[in-house]
Amino acid sequence: MAKALKTVGMIAGAVALVATGVGAFAVAGAGIAGIGSFTAIASIAGVVAGVANLGANALAKPPPARGSVTQTQIDPDHPTPYVMGEGYYAGVLRSRAGYGATVKKVPNPNLWEVWVYSTGGPIQGPISPRFDFAPVPSFYSGFFAFDSQLGATPEASELVPPYGAAPGWGAAYKLSGQAAIGWQHKFDKDAKRYANGLPVRGAYAKWVKVYDPRKDDTFPGGVGAHRLGNESTYEWSENPALHAGTYAFGRYQNGQRVFGMGLPKEAIDFEAIAAWASDCEANGWTLYGVIYEPGDRWANLREICIAGGGEPLPLNTGIGFHWDRPRVVLDTITEDDAGQGEAQVTAMQSYRDRINRIVPEFTSEAHNWELVKAEPLIVTEYVEQDGETVSQTYPFNLVKDPVQAGELAAYKLVNAREFYPITLPLKPRMRHARPGECYHLDRPDLGLDTPAVLLKRQPPDPITGEVVLTFIGETAAKHAYALGQTATPPPIPALGQTAEERDELAAAANNPAGLDTLKLSGSYTRGLAGNVTQTNNGDGTVTVTIPNHTRVYADGSEVSVTGATLVLPETSDQLIYYDDEAFAGGAVTYETTTTAADAYFSAANPYRHFIAYVTTVDSGGGGGSVGGSSPPGGGGWDSTTPAPNVP
Repeated sequence: MAKALKTVGMIAGAVALVATGVGAFAVAGAGIAGIGSFTAIASIAGVVAGVANLGANALAKPPPARGSVTQTQIDPDHPTPYVMGEGYYAGVLRSRAGYGATVKKVPNPNLWEVWVYSTGGPIQGPISPRFDFAPVPSFYSGFFAFDSQLGATPEASELVPPYGAAPGWGAAYKLSGQAAIGWQHKFDKDAKRYANGLPVRGAYAKWVKVYDPRKDDTFPGGVGAHRLGNESTYEWSENPALHAGTYAFGRYQNGQRVFGMGLPKEAIDFEAIAAWASDCEANGWTLYGVIYEPGDRWANLREICIAGGGEPLPLNTGIGFHWDRPRVVLDTITEDDAGQGEAQVTAMQSYRDRINRIVPEFTSEAHNWELVKAEPLIVTEYVEQDGETVSQTYPFNLVKDPVQAGELAAYKLVNAREFYPITLPLKPRMRHARPGECYHLDRPDLGLDTPAVLLKRQPPDPITGEVVLTFIGETAAKHAYALGQTATPPPIPALGQTAEERDELAAAANNPAGLDTLKLSGSYTRGLAGNVTQTNNGDGTVTVTIPNHTRVYADGSEVSVTGATLVLPETSDQLIYYDDEAFAGGAVTYETTTTAADAYFSAANPYRHFIAYVTTVDSGGGGGSVGGSSPPGGGGWDSTTPAPNVP
């Protein structure tokens, strides 16, 4: 062992948690007893004041890319980490010491390190060490051992060095509430272990638990024992909405807030959290990653929300939430509702915000948990309208699923085409409207006949009771597109469209001629999936066989389509389609492309019919696959590919 490690010592301030279990990283805040009281309205105002003046256009802005979860942090004053979901984190070094009697001429052969991974414990666990992002191999048996804790409050005892007591470490350092590992390495004279230095180290776990209002029978409609503020009732989840609500409320230990925003229960729209959580589950949207405090708590909350397709909304009394999902119109706003102020409608968002190409980034387990770029999503119709490509890179820092990143990015892209902002002064009857609700704006005087979502409201005028509301347009067809149910982008809204014109455009987007169902042996599917077979020819080519099938159009009519065989290069990705101008079926000419946009119905290809997305087999007969309904970015993205490529 290097002589410099003879007495490495403790990092200053690293283990200030004492046997009482009170965390050194605790943030001053209200005790649990005062959390439910609305007398804390001043604290609400303090949190919201810093963001209340945000324009709704902030919803379009991407967050900054965060540091890698694989980078170890060695800093006596490093912010406290808080890890959500399931995955890997490198940790923060809190103590380090080299010690032990000389063995075979090796002085101080033992290295003891304590790494903290997350506050907000106890975490779900188990927490397991990793060498080079994989479980520790048996090769290190006898030369590596560890002790771990999930972060109980208080911890029963401190982490114990497996190879004997370490200097500067003892019963006073329990790290209560902190998920941590004590790593111990033993160095030998022959250097048969750690000859190339210590491996990359970190921990893998299911991390912090959260409150779910749907499992709280004191919450309207809830069933279960969850209780806000009683962390012993919380459960592990990777649902972004539940993490948003829990973080907004805060994490408490021994009556002290140790993490989170610290808002009272009444200041958080948990009704929205419950509905949003169900939508996240329906979409398969999850969350994984780490945030830190001290730091920008609003930015932390926004990052959590973004993973679930949402944004936090500052309200006069706390925080609400807006997220992407199909909407139900609650009411119609007409000219009779117009107030005294000036109404303003922006028919088209600014050039900078009106993107037509987006590059999503996500945290990739396949790339050792690094933030990586996915394939870009581009809408050629939007590019044509804009006259050039307007691109944006959007880091989804707390997303680890490439399909989810693609869906969220698609939403960002289509939302940039909505009417925004729409600012309307309205009569007192609208003073109870809540951000996130959807209304139909029937205002011919403004060229509006469209659903719209309320994003922001000003306080009612104390004399007249009138209120000013800010909306963003809501195009129903965008949801099927963003969620991969259709490959056709939603129509671009325009002022002055009639309801009939809008319906016709939406119907064309949802039910284009070539995006319909297929039928094979009586069963329906969006594509031929595993029924397209492959045979390697041994000469660098593969024969792909398309079976006879039935095409079922949106109006219920059916035509029989004759199958065929195609010879394609091996180990290639191909999209198979045909054109049928008469929609008559029969013997058609099958074509292939590597560009998703060319395989689908579109304004440029009005008679196009998609068949399948195939990856051909190699000469050994392996590696082949067939995408059932679409390629990445068509109607249902293939999770085995790095990212979707929406046409």
